[in-house]
Amino acid sequence: MSRPRLARATGALALVAMLSLAGCGGSQGASGSSDDSFTYALVTPGAAGDGGFIDSAIAGTKRAEKELGVTGRVVEAESVSQQESVLRSTVATHPDIILAPGLDPDSLLAVATENPDQLFGVPSDILTEDLPDNVQAFSIDMHEASFLGGYIAGSMTETHKVGAVLGIDNPGLNQFYYGFKQGVLEACPECTVTPSYLNGEFSDPAVGQEAALSLYQGGADIIYGVAGLSGQGVLTAAKQQGAYAIGVDSDQDADAPGTVITSVMKRVDTSTFNLIESAKKDEFKSGFVAAGMADGVSGLSWDDGSTVFADEGPEAMTAKLPETEKDVDALRKKILDGDLEVCDALNDPSSAACSDLGLAG
Repeated sequence: MSRPRLARATGALALVAMLSLAGCGGSQGASGSSDDSFTYALVTPGAAGDGGFIDSAIAGTKRAEKELGVTGRVVEAESVSQQESVLRSTVATHPDIILAPGLDPDSLLAVATENPDQLFGVPSDILTEDLPDNVQAFSIDMHEASFLGGYIAGSMTETHKVGAVLGIDNPGLNQFYYGFKQGVLEACPECTVTPSYLNGEFSDPAVGQEAALSLYQGGADIIYGVAGLSGQGVLTAAKQQGAYAIGVDSDQDADAPGTVITSVMKRVDTSTFNLIESAKKDEFKSGFVAAGMADGVSGLSWDDGSTVFADEGPEAMTAKLPETEKDVDALRKKILDGDLEVCDALNDPSSAACSDLGLAG
């Protein structure tokens, strides 16, 4: 068990229609499944197709179905105000574990406390310090992977102006931003990095597009989009301007081929799979699990072999890739070996690395 986090997943405020996609209910609750009919329910705060952590969580359940033989269903909460009622109705179907990435923590904890025999897994962050015995939460640190994404942007920018569009100004998303900013400046000390916050709007690509267009028109040629579904608007704006983007959460390289240079991966698929596997094996343990790049739950799409930008990008940009990739490998090793400190705006905002970036602890 490790330190708690104060982060929320990037798409947690998305508002969508409720929909059950597939599956069946289980019956064993916190004691674990006693036979081969282990079931899960994935309750999401947004619709499939966000290109981010929701799609990643769904991918984790599909992997569990294939490798572990489990069955389950996805339930989409219509709004934050309805999440608690959706959770209660899901509990009534008796799945062996309910997975709840990015849901309102107060709603989740209220339902979990009232249903101590039901297991709950949070694949990506929760806003609280204390968890009931039937809740396990993964807290995925993204500053180090974001640093690598920033280094790539700093290495490949032609205008020496880089931007970031973020859903809200809070410590969780600033962990992405300041890691990214540090990476840009590592590659390009003379570069400027400008953030644009969307005041909590995670579900409107038009809002993300407008913010990105303003940055592109101000001279930025590469933008990091960390805004849930609104971040899709960053990709649209990049294509519209003939510019570039860094994707986030899941592999977005193919969402805009030749436009998205790489994606900073938040491997909610891995944490989702791990939660299902531990519950199925009766190895579920309550509390927080801190994980990051060293644990394989964050990294780059390049790590999974993505060559979309190398294949589709313009020659002037792709010519920079071999040297950039070599540098990224060396920097990754320095980070993992403890020889390079990356600003962690969520857990250690008063560090020297953060102070150097202008973050007041």
